Amino acid sequence: MTDSTMDDVDLRYTKGPGLVTRVLAAVGVGALVTSLEDQELDAPDPKVVTWTPRSAALRRLAAELVAEGRDDGDGWTELARAAGRRTKELRRAAATVRQGGWAEEDEPSYRVDRLLRAAAAGRGPGPVDGERLAWFARVRTLAVLPTDRGFAVLSADEPALAAFEDEVRRVVAGPGFDGWDGERRIEALSPVLHDRLPAIVVASTAPLVRTRAAWFVLRDHAYGLAGVMPPDAYAPPVLLSGPGG
Repeated sequence: MTDSTMDDVDLRYTKGPGLVTRVLAAVGVGALVTSLEDQELDAPDPKVVTWTPRSAALRRLAAELVAEGRDDGDGWTELARAAGRRTKELRRAAATVRQGGWAEEDEPSYRVDRLLRAAAAGRGPGPVDGERLAWFARVRTLAVLPTDRGFAVLSADEPALAAFEDEVRRVVAGPGFDGWDGERRIEALSPVLHDRLPAIVVASTAPLVRTRAAWFVLRDHAYGLAGVMPPDAYAPPVLLSGPGG
């Protein structure tokens, strides 16, 4: 076989996929995403949700109805009319609200989610029960407490947090820490915040400790002891729970 013939063979087998192949691949990916989304739409914390203009509009309408205090009344009928036969768009809008778990801690988000799901089911959501309202009040209170008081509240619920604080203090008291800049201090705290704290939170049976509000209190407490500002993008690395634990 000559060099020129070999080049022809190489080129033949290294050409990109044809149009039909690319279209089929796109259709296959689209079908996979749709299948995954169908499985996730009613999950407590959906991972795969397609954001559409209609679902975004329905979510905005639901938020307006909640702000007007109509989620316990006839608000669901207005949503149902707006969606028409596209009830999946209502479920999709609700799923985007639940992504990240905020609907378990934030009362308006919870109300928007349940209103959208009620409209998709063709019935009113009914009033929010007293236990749920008390839970939201606890989370709101924790979120506005000074960090040291918030940490005290959480430590009373979860004794293992005392060991977390001790580990942070040991890092802060380590040789050379006082002379380090903020970036190096944050790096030194990383094992405690990324490994030790998530393990405590996941193992905790105290619902309040497993909230995102609690995570930010605990994070800020650690960084406060270290004398540094927390990184803006540092979000909870664990999925947390609502009042059911």
